[in-house]
Amino acid sequence: MRALLLMLLLGAPSLGLAAGDDGDIVEELANAQLPDPPMEGPPEEATAVARTERLQKALRCPVCQGLSVSDSPADAARAMGNRIEELVRQGYTEDQITEYFVDRYGAWVELEPPQEDHQALFIVPFVGLGLGLVGLVVWARRREDGQPVVRPAYRPDPALAPYRERILSELGEEVS
Repeated sequence: MRALLLMLLLGAPSLGLAAGDDGDIVEELANAQLPDPPMEGPPEEATAVARTERLQKALRCPVCQGLSVSDSPADAARAMGNRIEELVRQGYTEDQITEYFVDRYGAWVELEPPQEDHQALFIVPFVGLGLGLVGLVVWARRREDGQPVVRPAYRPDPALAPYRERILSELGEEVS
């Protein structure tokens, strides 16, 4: 929560979202055009109202930053709400309208941004543990059924015999 608040506080000035920029946001929304044409025809009145309300509750006010467009008293939120209503009545889909505002303000403008799939991060340790256990079982089975490993007897190098005898005699050991 602290990280999100810090990100919003530090990121807001760089995005041009300071409280004093309320008039700039209203002007920008009034002049902005969508790159794509509407994907649908103009919806019926009840559909348009429901879509507008859903979008106004799903998008964050660029000035208040903690409130949805429908809950915010700021002029920018009212301008954003009017723009949402205008786009819905023109036939733009909810996805197109959301993408329009995300392109302008970033992903933080969505109150509930799309969730990313991080399941692989939780599965990887278990897969690694499983592979380690399989490797351990394979290694254990390749051993000779639990019998001790027999090593060949030590045979000293005959070229080193004079040195060996001298060392053993200095130590007081018997030379064999």
